[in-house]
Amino acid sequence: MTDDQMSRPREAVTPASDEEELRAFGYEPQLERSMGAWSSFSISISCMCVTAGVFTTFAYSLGMVGPVFVWTWLIVSIGQLLVALVLAELAGRMPISGYAYQWTSRLINSHYGWFVGWAGLMAFIPGFTGLNFGLAPVLLNRLGIEITTTSTVVVVLIVLVSQLAINLAGVRIASRINNAVAFAVEIGLSIILTTILLVVGFVTNPVQNVSFLTTTTVGDSGFATAILLSGLLAMWVLTGFEGAADLAEETKMATRHVPKAVIRALLFAIIVGFLMIVGLTINIDNLVDTNASDVPVSHILNTALGSTGAAIFESVAIIALYAGGLANMAAASRLMFSLSRDNMLPASSALKKVSPTTKSPSTALLVVASFSLALVLLGSYGSSEAMALIVGMAALGYYTVYGLTVIAVLIASRNGSLPKRTNFDLGRYAEVVRVAALLWTIFVVGCLTVPALNHQTALTAGVFFVLAGIWYMTILRNRINREQAGVPQGGAIR
Repeated sequence: MTDDQMSRPREAVTPASDEEELRAFGYEPQLERSMGAWSSFSISISCMCVTAGVFTTFAYSLGMVGPVFVWTWLIVSIGQLLVALVLAELAGRMPISGYAYQWTSRLINSHYGWFVGWAGLMAFIPGFTGLNFGLAPVLLNRLGIEITTTSTVVVVLIVLVSQLAINLAGVRIASRINNAVAFAVEIGLSIILTTILLVVGFVTNPVQNVSFLTTTTVGDSGFATAILLSGLLAMWVLTGFEGAADLAEETKMATRHVPKAVIRALLFAIIVGFLMIVGLTINIDNLVDTNASDVPVSHILNTALGSTGAAIFESVAIIALYAGGLANMAAASRLMFSLSRDNMLPASSALKKVSPTTKSPSTALLVVASFSLALVLLGSYGSSEAMALIVGMAALGYYTVYGLTVIAVLIASRNGSLPKRTNFDLGRYAEVVRVAALLWTIFVVGCLTVPALNHQTALTAGVFFVLAGIWYMTILRNRINREQAGVPQGGAIR
């Protein structure tokens, strides 16, 4: 029986209420359901954090291959749209916190779901750590403070503690901040400032012509590897669009709002992000000086817009970086909460606790913040390329989740065990989209691990998965087999 045979021809499944929907999956509502369509979209926008991501990794990609890297954005965009379509469909069918962990556990089993959930933690925790790590040099540069390892760590620590405090106060406060930032910064100011960059670069004060966007700084022999490595900017920034799905239990009418939030957030990021990196690149007056500067994006802004324009743009980036870290911390804690609720982690009884006053998973938030701090210290004092290591780990975590999730969907579709259609459905194109999405994720994982420059990232991620394997083999496997862990048996797919 195929997926389409399992589904009503064109009829959407409409649950009586969000709470009944959740109970059908075997859980009693615990988290505060206060987010609407805009909040759901804002969470995904903030998790992606286009402005912040560009500030964080633009220098790496530019330095790797030169201005031609801008075109990798469009290639990655196509692949990520395929992945987003698959995830959006699942988000409508199974609106549960823990997203891919829950989906794959129900489509395959909890043994498989464990490794997907673990990869998700490897995505979200380094993800918001990387945003905070990227915020530090921009802020220090704007304040005129010398950028050193110690000063960077101090700023990241202060930012981390403040984000933790806001998230501990509850999702209502955090979502209001994300709503404001998404509207005023990511949608409003980022569009305005990107437009200004494009006007300056192409019309009022052009310093390069369009052909500059096709130039490279490497020879033919190393170009293929360099262009693949330079795609890290797009590969990282165009992730996190599924953040809304991880907060589905805190979203009203989640089956309707979450899938739309996932797709709309990615489309917005693709368009604005591409125009932003083109605007920055075309305003490079001297490529050597730009690559040699402490913060290349700030250098470009100063030469193109002057000190005032640069200050405004950097302020936007700082706010966006902060909000992105805030949103990704929330998403990471919900994934940890979902795993702990099913007794999948050590100390699950403590990690699954929800504050009776703020309705936030307080212990999970504290642990997530602690892991982030450890990663900052490890990256700062144990690696010469801390930013690339952290961002690479996050990207690798995301694409591992994507690939394993798509595999689960393909298997479930052929077994006839996919849940019925809801408001978002791929219809007859589902199989083609899923296979193409899987091939894309395999390609990206290869880009993030095979080149020699990414071996440290691959090794660090490998250690992370070895730990997951040890926990699974020694403790978790028996828990799941004895039905002491894993998704509720009564919460089968509807």
